[in-house]
Amino acid sequence: MIWLLAVLGIPIVVVLMLFFSAADDFWQIITFKIDFSRLFDDLAHVLAILVIGVLAELFSLFMLFAHFL
Repeated sequence: MIWLLAVLGIPIVVVLMLFFSAADDFWQIITFKIDFSRLFDDLAHVLAILVIGVLAELFSLFMLFAHFL
């Protein structure tokens, strides 16, 4: 049961993390006040969040299938 909750919860947590980490940058892009060096630095953070989320999701799916099979 815990792995099923993890499989469903990890994408939600990743999307929330991306939203809150990029909310300020989105506003600066809309108002044309963003510095491009900051934009590329934040891109690295977004990619790190996505990679960690994908690895966690793959592990959760593996454990879910291993548990039920």
